[in-house]
Amino acid sequence: RRELIKIAGELKTMAFERGQEDSKALLDTAEQKIFSLSQRNETTTIYDMKKIIKDDIDLIDIKLDEVITLYNELLYKERFDNIDSFGFDLDEVKKAECFALAIDKIVLKYNLKGFTIRCFDLLNTIKTTGCLALAKANAKGIIGTCEGDIMALISMYLVRKVKGKSSFQANPSVIDVDNNEIVFAHCTLPLDMCDSFSYLTHFESKTGVAIRGKLRKTKVGVFRLSSNLKDFYYDEGIILENLEEENLCRTQIRIKMNNRIDNMLKNPTGNHHIIFYLD
Repeated sequence: RRELIKIAGELKTMAFERGQEDSKALLDTAEQKIFSLSQRNETTTIYDMKKIIKDDIDLIDIKLDEVITLYNELLYKERFDNIDSFGFDLDEVKKAECFALAIDKIVLKYNLKGFTIRCFDLLNTIKTTGCLALAKANAKGIIGTCEGDIMALISMYLVRKVKGKSSFQANPSVIDVDNNEIVFAHCTLPLDMCDSFSYLTHFESKTGVAIRGKLRKTKVGVFRLSSNLKDFYYDEGIILENLEEENLCRTQIRIKMNNRIDNMLKNPTGNHHIIFYLD
């Protein structure tokens, strides 16, 4: 089996040894948390990975108000004259770029290796989205997830640690059991994963800046660690096509899975799944 499956198996054992109390405490910190993960050397073993999850996750509570205050200060001070809007609304792109800059400064201030943010709370406060900020951060190796999904964040960290690659946090939006295919979609993805991209509005809110990226048609892994730290989903497949459906989040891919996908429906491990290139 691939190393990722072995590591997830080790996590299941670790969670059993620790019991429910620790895993609940971890999940209680999911909302409005930004956390840093200490680095290990590149020769990480399965035992090292277990130690990282068990001992080396440092959860830092940073209120969203701090990020918003910084954003408002930067929006007033910075001009953002040299940005490329790629034909999209320039004012919206400036706001999205400003939020990305605010996230960069928070990452530097707290020496973070990753973060998760309740991005829907931005819609009613600063009237923009975090999609571009996440796309740029992940491309630079700073793991970022939206919707406060800490388990997606840990899953992406494992992929980065084992594979050294960026990964795409996405929703399984259409599940075709008969053809064993899944359409995954989300409004952000790491910019280093796409051959090309364009800007659109965020799907649910029809505002801000979202990313429509075109991914390579190649073999991928699909991974998700469950919120109980005991179960996980992992399979491999191949990207068949990029889609542009109007009723889905902006980046959309259809994947033909190697194994039957019935288990995903019968034993779900969570909504967001983590997709990464195998080549």
